[in-house]
Amino acid sequence: MRQYTVQDVFTFVDLLSVLGKDHELRNILKQSSETDTEAESKGIEIVLYILNRCFVDCKDRLIKWFASLNEMTEEEFLNQPPEKVLETIEEIATRTESRDFFSRAFALFQKMGSS
Repeated sequence: MRQYTVQDVFTFVDLLSVLGKDHELRNILKQSSETDTEAESKGIEIVLYILNRCFVDCKDRLIKWFASLNEMTEEEFLNQPPEKVLETIEEIATRTESRDFFSRAFALFQKMGSS
């Protein structure tokens, strides 16, 4: 899988915007984290929740993004074995740069919400 770019952040935010007023996501975001480990865990939980919801609400956008991350066309990605989807989600959820980014984003969201 290729390295993330700024475009990936905007793609992810676009996917997130589709969820709009998702109450469960809002509840996850409202929960506080006392330690860096809790914030990291919360960041991963948020990513997995969003990806799960995106399967239902914006499958075509998600396929396009997954294909891009794997440096494939959408057609090439769709012709991969089903495990490729799971591998892509696993890598997004466990990659150090994912954990770092989403942990920081979650911490920033909490700071903005408390001020």
